[in-house]
Amino acid sequence: MKKIPKYMEVYLDMKEKIMNGYYTIGEKLPSGGELAEEYKTSKLTVKKGLDLLVSEGVLRSRSGFGTEVLRTPIDNSKVFGPNEGLFSVVGEEHVESEIHNFSIELPSEKVADMLKISLKDYVYNIIRSRFIDHQPYSIEQTFMPLSIIPGLEPQHLKKSVYSYITQELNLEIKDSHIWIKGDLASEFDIRILDIEKGDFMIEVDKVVSLSTGVPFEYSLSRHIYKDFVFEAIFVEN
Repeated sequence: MKKIPKYMEVYLDMKEKIMNGYYTIGEKLPSGGELAEEYKTSKLTVKKGLDLLVSEGVLRSRSGFGTEVLRTPIDNSKVFGPNEGLFSVVGEEHVESEIHNFSIELPSEKVADMLKISLKDYVYNIIRSRFIDHQPYSIEQTFMPLSIIPGLEPQHLKKSVYSYITQELNLEIKDSHIWIKGDLASEFDIRILDIEKGDFMIEVDKVVSLSTGVPFEYSLSRHIYKDFVFEAIFVEN
């Protein structure tokens, strides 16, 4: 069984401790060295996990002072950076994927524009549904250029596509541009997610780029509205 990365283990455990009151608002956390010893890992790994909580606005880190708790996290929030997916956040054993389409085709004008490619450049067109602990989570349609992500096969879709990109193709994922909008459930949404006609959906459109600045993914993820939480923290420097 594949384990989640150690820094995600630190992130999830520290988040739970803050939610449960083990660490209270205004309290200063133990030093990086102490936490590294507690979690049996490096200080760099601890910092990477805590930085996720800083990005959520749960913690504040100040040079010369340390790290303190600013607020209690939302209990059902999940952090998804540009190179993090469901496997990294909830663990492989909790995630199931069903592939509905895997084809290679020429892109539409919209897809070509989003990926900054020619209308003659072939792309993968992938549609899959995702389940967490056997409960419907999302329907995703993803487009990726063959020229940038070669060798992608259906077997990769059952697991983590991002792992294939970073570990087998040795590419570095850098950033993402996200749009969020509402929509009514389509017939496909209703059938796959077992929801009612007229139910409200949240669609997250995303363009993800490599460290070179080249876009490699344009995706549309549709979520049941009651299971979707969007949280943004704006920190003034």
